[in-house]
Amino acid sequence: MKKRYNYNKESLPRPILDGRDDFINLYYQAWELAFKNVEYIEKDGWKDILTCMPGVGIMWQWDSCIMSFITNYSNGTLSALNNLDNLYMLRRKNDGFMAMAYNLDDGEPTYGERINPPLMAWAEWEHYLISGDSSRFERVLPALEGIYNFIEKNRKRESCDLYYFEDTGSSGMDNSPVSGYGAKHGDGSDTCFVDLACQQALSALCISYICSQLGLNEKAEHYENEHARICDNINKLHYSEKAGWYFNFFTRTWKGDRVKFINSKTAATFWTLVSGVAYGERLRSVVAHMMNENEFYTKIPFATLSKDDPNYDTAGGYWLGGVWAPTNLCAIKGLCKNGYHEYAREAAIKYLDGMCKVANDVAYGSIWECYAPDAYRPATTEYNTLSRDEFVGWSGIAPITMLIENIIGLEFDAHKNQVTFHLNSREKCGIENMIFNSNLVSIVCTEYHPFKGQTTVKVEAQKPFKLKVVTKYLWYPVEIDVPKGQSVFKI
Repeated sequence: MKKRYNYNKESLPRPILDGRDDFINLYYQAWELAFKNVEYIEKDGWKDILTCMPGVGIMWQWDSCIMSFITNYSNGTLSALNNLDNLYMLRRKNDGFMAMAYNLDDGEPTYGERINPPLMAWAEWEHYLISGDSSRFERVLPALEGIYNFIEKNRKRESCDLYYFEDTGSSGMDNSPVSGYGAKHGDGSDTCFVDLACQQALSALCISYICSQLGLNEKAEHYENEHARICDNINKLHYSEKAGWYFNFFTRTWKGDRVKFINSKTAATFWTLVSGVAYGERLRSVVAHMMNENEFYTKIPFATLSKDDPNYDTAGGYWLGGVWAPTNLCAIKGLCKNGYHEYAREAAIKYLDGMCKVANDVAYGSIWECYAPDAYRPATTEYNTLSRDEFVGWSGIAPITMLIENIIGLEFDAHKNQVTFHLNSREKCGIENMIFNSNLVSIVCTEYHPFKGQTTVKVEAQKPFKLKVVTKYLWYPVEIDVPKGQSVFKI
């Protein structure tokens, strides 16, 4: 008899954010749905999985990766890494191929040779930063290198050294207008996809971190160089100086001169932030477009297609503007990585506030697959029906991950044994009963009056760790060595 995953509110971290009971309530509703949506697989060698759509009989790759960013905060009671372990088991060993989805009944690829956003290395590294558990790295590294090398050998254009998905469905953004025509032969319609290039760069970066952790210094240097090479190629060909944006481009008639951009601004470009591709004036330009209310910064942010595109659908139309958890995770992680913490917090609040309004509307009353950009309602699909409800799964990203990381403002780094508290709220905020780096910690700001010098942070820990407190009112962060036990710090 397999273990059953039962929802127990008391075993989870307890977020604190005075004045936003709606955020806290949706946090627990998301966890309840996550435990409800476990798929139990009675087959030797398989692990039970967390799924967005129980009963469908399919395990998707990028859904699985994104869901691990949620279960990192489960205190070990639920893990989407089970999904990744199944994917590693099912991968093709001779060439590293990992399908975008697999059938649960026979373990065969659901959609043939299609790949999916390769986010496993990112997911593994982010899990380590919270858990401090590096024991997986040696075992999973062959799979991470395998899919990386498969993409290098099989999804890269010889003409320009850049990458393609087989079609938009493979990219995950099913009906996004980013590929010139229907790809009947699974060749990406002669398009180079900026999102896959950035995801490959992000994979190289995270694999380099994992190799360093394992003491594989030559490999780490190799993947650092790979990251630099891919970033350089993306900046040479995917960026339009005129538009200040990164686009897919069409390679059918390309002969080494100017590329022909596919001029739809989409969420694919969000990946340039989190992967380290965009920098300097290009970074500032991308962020300006993202935060523009006439482009991506919609009533519920972020639209996945710019509002000035003729294909934009105010109701969402799936990826014709719909607001999705994976691209929002990418956008907000990318903003934080590049120092735009206030933008990230503002966007996370606006996103989660929209989700709460939808959940509290008796007409909808749930957590949905995606959201309309210009109204407090679920997004429509490409067939003009409502998207799926009870979608946790990855739509738990805002109620759980963004609430803790961006709205409350806690950043975890087990590699440094450090928690950074980005203090922004004037209300009591923090987290209790959180397992970080094998250490049970509580970190709560009980009063925040920076102009009066009366900011107080209460901390409890089973083991020592480092706490860095950051606010816009301090010239420099306050760094504290937190001892075992209970402590009160005046800042």
